[in-house]
Formats: sequence, C-alpha cells, structure tokens
Amino acid sequence: MQKRWSIAGKTAVRTVNRRLIWLHKYKKPLIAVALIITIASASSVGYLAATRDPAGVAAEMVRTEANSGDASGLQSLNEALNRDEQLCETIEKINLQEELDQEKAKAEELNDALESKENEMNQLEDTILNALMSNLNTQMISRSSGSVSSYAEEARNLISLQNKLENFKQTPEAQEIDLTEYEATIRNKLDYLPTKKPSSGSLRGYGSRRHPVFGYYHFHPAVDMTSPTGTPIYAAGAGTVATATYGRTQGNYIVINHGNGFTTVYMHCSKLNVSAGQKVQKGDLIGKVGSTGTSTGSHLHFEIRLYGEPLNPTTMIMQ
Repeated sequence: MQKRWSIAGKTAVRTVNRRLIWLHKYKKPLIAVALIITIASASSVGYLAATRDPAGVAAEMVRTEANSGDASGLQSLNEALNRDEQLCETIEKINLQEELDQEKAKAEELNDALESKENEMNQLEDTILNALMSNLNTQMISRSSGSVSSYAEEARNLISLQNKLENFKQTPEAQEIDLTEYEATIRNKLDYLPTKKPSSGSLRGYGSRRHPVFGYYHFHPAVDMTSPTGTPIYAAGAGTVATATYGRTQGNYIVINHGNGFTTVYMHCSKLNVSAGQKVQKGDLIGKVGSTGTSTGSHLHFEIRLYGEPLNPTTMIMQ
C-alpha cells in the first residue's frame, strides 16, 4: 500500500495491479513467442495448400464453371422463349387475317345475294304496280259520256279499290311493295268526286214535293239534312270555293267547284268558315248548320250538280 495526498489535502489509497507489473516485466519475451507462433501457422497453411488433393481442386473449378454456365443457359432459354412467343403471335395474326378474309368473302356473297333478291323484288313490285294501275284504268269511266251513272260507277269502283288497298296494307306482303303511287292515284281521283257525306242527318227530300213555306208543289233539287244549329258542315269533295255569301232565299250558302263538272251547294248555314277563291280538301270544315234564309228549321240544304244539272245526292254520297 502507498499513501498520497489528495487535492483536499487528505490521503487516498490506490491498489497496484500486479498483472500489469508482470506484463511490463516480461513484455519482450512475450512478443518473441507471438512472432514464432505466427511464422509456424503460416508455414502450416502453405504446406496444406501445396499438398491438397488435385481432384478436389478440379471439382471446385468445375462447380465455378457450372455456376457460370447456368447463368448463360438461363439467358439462352429466355431468348428461346421470346422467339417462341413472337412466333406464336405471328401465327395468331396470320390465322386472324385468314378468318377476316373468309368473313369478308361471306359478306360479299351475302351482299350479292341480297342485291339479287332486291332486284327480284323490284321486278315483282313493278309487275304488281303495273297490274294495279292497269286495273285502276279499266275501272275509270270515260268522262266524255258525262252521265251521272258513269261517275257514280267510277266513284264506287274507286272506293272499292281504296277499301281493298287498306285491307291489303294490313298484310305482311304489303311491307315488300311500295304502294304510295297507287294509293295517291286512287286518292287524287276520288278526292275530287263529291262522295263524302257533308253533315249528320238523313239524305231526304230530293225530287217533287210540297214547298214547306209556300205550300205549292215543285221539284226540290237537293236533300235536306236535319241537324241542330252549329253542327259542322264538311266539303263533300276537294275543290275551289266559288261562292261564300248570303242570299235572301238561300241564307248563308257556299258553292264549291270540284273541277270535273261537279259542283256542290250548301245552304241555310249559321256560319261560313270559308271564302270565295279558297282551296279546300275533301272533309275540310266549311261552315255550320243553321236556319238562315227561307227555312222552317235548322237543317242543311245540300245539292250536287253535274255540269249545272242537279242529281240525287244519294247516288254519289258513299263515304
């Protein structure tokens, strides 16, 4: 034990490490021993390396080359797979193109067949329309005769053809034929014939009778259609309004010229809905029923004249 003075002036006790003293004393001999051991170890490693089995060394080299070969083989395999994939894609494109070409060929064949069928249908349509128009022409009566019976027969034929056409249009076969021209021809011929009933009420009073106001017998060239005041009056056929005015005997009245020798007269109207010179179509509203002029009650005095001569409306009114 040694004593020393501390900063505070007191003594402190320090233990001396004997191991450190020993190492300091024998430091040089210990370094020499360590150097000898290191040299001996190095000699042993060199000897073992020199005397190692050649087969083992060769095996190690083979393993090293094999590892290198595995990497190269994997790369070759990937390249081969890529080539195969590209080849498959090329083959698939070729197959798709062939299928597309086949479908195009089928479409062209179908289109040719459709065109051929359409031509056949057009020829059939022309044949049917020609037959219909020929039949229509045979139904027309020569207007040079100018007789009431001939016009009445023509009107009946046209109405019959129109009804047959309407029935035919409901059949599947009608979908394959354009009947517009035929229908328009019938309608145009029929529209200007005064065949439509102009108002409600019965067609009575045509011919010889006692005058309802003055009491004498006379020829009455019209029918009187009794109906309430304000009942609509329609044009019996298409044409031009020749007169729309008031007369002391006729009251409010209308005359329509149908352009084919026919005129129609509508008397005792409560109201006129047209004026002179106006074009009207069959079925257009032209006035209202009344009792104006020489009249004993609300009714429509309706005349049909052919070239100025009166005819019985019952022979022409069919619609």
